[in-house]
Amino acid sequence: MADQTEADSPLERYFRLLELIAAFPGRLALADVAELSDLPKTTAHRLLKGLVKAELASGGQGGRAYAIGPRLARILHATAGEGWLETLVRPTLAALAEQSGEACYLTKLVGSRVLVAVSQAPEVRWRSYVQPGIEMPPHAAATGKAIIAYQDEALIREALAAELPKLTVNTRSDEAWIREEFGRVRAQGYATCIGEIDEGLAAIAAPVRQNDGLILYAVGMTGPLQRIMGDRLPQHLAALDEACRALAGKLSIGTRIDAAGEAGAR
Repeated sequence: MADQTEADSPLERYFRLLELIAAFPGRLALADVAELSDLPKTTAHRLLKGLVKAELASGGQGGRAYAIGPRLARILHATAGEGWLETLVRPTLAALAEQSGEACYLTKLVGSRVLVAVSQAPEVRWRSYVQPGIEMPPHAAATGKAIIAYQDEALIREALAAELPKLTVNTRSDEAWIREEFGRVRAQGYATCIGEIDEGLAAIAAPVRQNDGLILYAVGMTGPLQRIMGDRLPQHLAALDEACRALAGKLSIGTRIDAAGEAGAR
């Protein structure tokens, strides 16, 4: 997707930086803010300086990390758990959903399970299929395949040891076929679900390869089979690939900062 920052109003930019600061309280330096917000460092510095002057943010002086300022502390609280994930991912998913006209979502590997973490759907009718918290079966869901296919043998065995229900006439649950499917995913760089969970619906997904090479997330797109797998399939796949590349660096930084914060809290 094209960078939308040029079309953003100043107010939108200020709020975007406040959301980042709230998601990573006391952990973001100027360089982190600039990279995560897709802003030039000079622009990020100018906006942050304005927020600090208005006491909406604090930090910056002497290289101090940024945090919510005293004026905003009563109404803005840092998000618990993995709230940072939605802060970083939502703009990319919203742009992808608007561009494609389909429901788009990010899934995450949790143990050997794949769960929906963030979703964005332009049409209400498709939102129920990708609600956060829904588990994506590794043998049928596009995002399940897109993540599990890249894991080590021990994790793949663990994922396939769980119950693999036959959800439609198109669902395949025999291990030999699933492993062949994982091979196809690795070869082509994306996964499909063609009526394997709901007849008449399809999904495509691509893995998000982080800077350290790990694949813990995937971006998916779902909708009516004809719209997903029809003439626009090449455009959909290109848009998915662009979204995954846009998120790779951000999720790498977010995971690192979140892990460092958890270690410091122990």
